[in-house]
Amino acid sequence: MASIFEHKRFQPGEVIFRQGDPGESFYLVERGKVVVWNGSDENKRVIGEIETGGLFGEMAVLSRRPRMASASALVETQLLQMPASVLRQAINRADPLVVQLINVLMDNLRRSNRYSDTPT
Repeated sequence: MASIFEHKRFQPGEVIFRQGDPGESFYLVERGKVVVWNGSDENKRVIGEIETGGLFGEMAVLSRRPRMASASALVETQLLQMPASVLRQAINRADPLVVQLINVLMDNLRRSNRYSDTPT
């Protein structure tokens, strides 16, 4: 199983994925720090930061929808890239109630993100 994981290195400012990209993998931060953001390169709205040990990129994998945010390295960063199939297999083995709960939470997050992107 470990052979399907890939180590990736990113320099500060380097984009890992962009909003709208397909969710073909998710990531574990092995070393460094990642910022997740919406907007353009010039006008970023930071959603959060993921440090060593954190996971990100899972929402697009689970929902099978395009990425709702972009991610880039804040400092020199090493990631473990994991294919979507790994997470989907784990979810398929989970209790159906847990799967339903995950789906509801993802829908709520996507909906709240859509509203927060709307100009007031």
